[in-house]
Amino acid sequence: MKINRIITIIMVLLQREKISGKELAEKLNVSLRTIYRDIQVIEGAGIPIITYQGSAGGISILKNYKVSKGLFTKEDVIVLLKGLNLLSSPVLKESENLRTLEKIKSLLSEQELDEVTNNLNQLIVDISPWFSKQNINKKISIIRLALNEQLLLSFDYLNVKNKQASRLIEPYKLIFKEKQWYLQAFCLNRNDFRIFKLSKMSNIRETNTKFISQTSPEVFSLFEKDMKKKIFKIKLLIDESLLDRILDFCDEKDIKKLNEQQYLVNFNFIDDDYSYGILLSLGHKCICLEPEHIRHEMVERAEKLVKSYKKSANSFMSNYSIK
Repeated sequence: MKINRIITIIMVLLQREKISGKELAEKLNVSLRTIYRDIQVIEGAGIPIITYQGSAGGISILKNYKVSKGLFTKEDVIVLLKGLNLLSSPVLKESENLRTLEKIKSLLSEQELDEVTNNLNQLIVDISPWFSKQNINKKISIIRLALNEQLLLSFDYLNVKNKQASRLIEPYKLIFKEKQWYLQAFCLNRNDFRIFKLSKMSNIRETNTKFISQTSPEVFSLFEKDMKKKIFKIKLLIDESLLDRILDFCDEKDIKKLNEQQYLVNFNFIDDDYSYGILLSLGHKCICLEPEHIRHEMVERAEKLVKSYKKSANSFMSNYSIK
């Protein structure tokens, strides 16, 4: 849009001592004639523009005006650059990321840009998975389109009973929280706001039907309130080899060293399959000391697992001749 381009030009001129029209045209992907027309608009708005002729010429804003009206300091631009440079995410396409980075970098002089280059490389945040995870990028791309265009989305969703159910929704917010992507939406099937996990969504299809946006509730507020009621502490005895994994779930204050080989852990627990799955994944080097009913449940689940491997797996391999 023209107004966005003009604002970008003003931002560049406020931060750069001088820049050529050709460089501006290349950065904004427009013609040199368009840049000069935009400069006339900026001058018409009362911003004092100075043009320099010749091979070393260019465009500038009156120095005194720049000092009093500058929008961004060098520190402001560094923060913007870090925000984009550190976040590797399927939400922001690589081309979009690079294009925006270059625009923000243009707000710095060459000397300032050299000063911050090392600073930008000191920290990296990458929220993408180690391995390919379902076609998550494709899902996010479809959802982004629906969000931008305010289009209804339809998809199949795996519910708590592991049954596929068709859903038609108004998408509102794409969320990343604790290693998972979620979508906040108004579900037309349930006539209420819901949080959907992207990993449970399949056959996502944008429709051609637009919707009128409504006010959405605070994300996760009801969910977190419900979870707090269900969470309680259990006491675990773990081998020191599990310490790095336990730190993914607990604060250091919840872990106490007993000896060179063992630690006591106060572990946040919810009495559901997910939490029992975490304990089972820790194997024989993790023992639940209390409460007693959790320990008994772990024994029952472990026994069922052993029976399943001894009976079902052997039967399956025998029937299907798996080698």
